Amino acid sequence: MTKAFKFYAAIWAVSLIVFNFAAFICCAKVNMITGSFWIGYIFIVLAFIGQLAASYIAFKAENAQKMFYNMSLFTISCISLAAMLMFGVMCMVIPLFPLWLGASLCIIITGISTVINMTAYCAAKTAASMDNEINAKTYTIKTLTSQAEHLMASAKSDEIKSACKKAYEALRYSDPMSNTALSELNEQLQCQFKAFEDAVFSEDFELLSSVLCDLLDLIDKRNKKCKLLK
Repeated sequence: MTKAFKFYAAIWAVSLIVFNFAAFICCAKVNMITGSFWIGYIFIVLAFIGQLAASYIAFKAENAQKMFYNMSLFTISCISLAAMLMFGVMCMVIPLFPLWLGASLCIIITGISTVINMTAYCAAKTAASMDNEINAKTYTIKTLTSQAEHLMASAKSDEIKSACKKAYEALRYSDPMSNTALSELNEQLQCQFKAFEDAVFSEDFELLSSVLCDLLDLIDKRNKKCKLLK
């Protein structure tokens, strides 16, 4: 349970307590507890519970990106609760409000809210799944780009730094997307980059130049194949 949800749960509990106090103390004084009162009260409490469940799903996200996707679910659940409060309170405070009409309105609002909340939840899950898929497909190039940037920053001579910059820029401007057809090339690229990394640490500029040439050729070959696969 995240701190954000714990904080929100405290606000939710206070809101529910205030609602119950207002419902029973105020309505009981004017003798307004009728059948329509219970219809409104029950559906409002159910809306509170549903909103808490939606909030738990929204706040349990393990990173900011997923929480951002889940915020639509949280927002919609709050709007659904507000709508139920409006119609539910109307049933509670109007003594002659028809029981069948109150029940019908509350059921319709509950149904619509449930469908919209489920749609928002599915949309958030789909977006998160697409992000995971994209991250997996771009992992190789992004990782090698980061490693090349580190090599460039830690280079001890201008010649080696220049070679690392060429490798970094070639990787940085490469198409990061990948698929199964590129798996063999990706493996070759990783092996070639490891050889390039070893050449950097050896400080043998002739070897580094040769390995860099092979690395750039392999990157170019991968980029051309990426274009053909689109």
